[in-house]
Amino acid sequence: MSLKEMMQEIERQRRRGNFKGSENLLRIEQKRAELEGNDPYYHFLGGVLLYYFNFIKDAYLNFNNALLMEDHDMFYVEKYKGNICMDSGKYERALELYDKALKTARTEGDCDWIAAALNAIGTVYTRTGNFEKALESYTEALKTALGADNREWAEISLCNVGVVHSNMGDYKGSIKFFEDSYALAKEVDDPRGRRVCLNNLASTYNNMGKYVEALELFEEGRKYAEQIDDKYGLRIIYNNLGYTYRTLGKLKEAMQCYELALTIARQIGDDQGANIAKYWIIAIYDDLQNMAAVR
Repeated sequence: MSLKEMMQEIERQRRRGNFKGSENLLRIEQKRAELEGNDPYYHFLGGVLLYYFNFIKDAYLNFNNALLMEDHDMFYVEKYKGNICMDSGKYERALELYDKALKTARTEGDCDWIAAALNAIGTVYTRTGNFEKALESYTEALKTALGADNREWAEISLCNVGVVHSNMGDYKGSIKFFEDSYALAKEVDDPRGRRVCLNNLASTYNNMGKYVEALELFEEGRKYAEQIDDKYGLRIIYNNLGYTYRTLGKLKEAMQCYELALTIARQIGDDQGANIAKYWIIAIYDDLQNMAAVR
């Protein structure tokens, strides 16, 4: 099994909620690399494991020790280092690393890698508010995926294009992209992809003032997240449900959702998600206290 085949299988398993299976595969292959004395691949596989367990500093060190891997496999080192930099808010460095990954992908003529790198670049531009650049990257990724008949990357790219349209205020325009992405996620049996599409679609309905419709979609997305034990996805959905209930004036329901989001965020070490939930729990508690005092 090549490194690409193994990484595709790991990512496929994780998208379907088989986290333990993907971790076991990584450990088996890491042990094989150790027995063969293949230090660069041993460190790389260890870095991926540490990354998935959110030990990002140790993961980055391992990736730095994997720099003697075969040239074409460096795509994954560059990609994961880029992920860590992006998640740490080091956007310029993330772009540099993703650009290197894209160069490697184009040198190898690998459409899957090209689509992956372009989506990663688009995500950096989305997070930094450069929506025109993001749309350009996602659109190129979508064309690449469709040309290679890669439905999984087409699904991801469509959803990302929808996110950009929504962020630009084109809510109606974004809906079609989310719906098309959802249809592909259903075709390829991707429950995580369905959860992501439904969450984005529901958030768009919130922005359009369609709160009842948004609640229904968040609840449907929650079921997919629970199906594959997608704790990060559940944290996102519960925070979004909290927002929707709060907007509808249903403060007790909102409080329950934020409390669930806080519990999950603490379980997975998601400080940003925990801080959002804590802020609104305190705000809603004060509102409920004030309402009780008035009565």
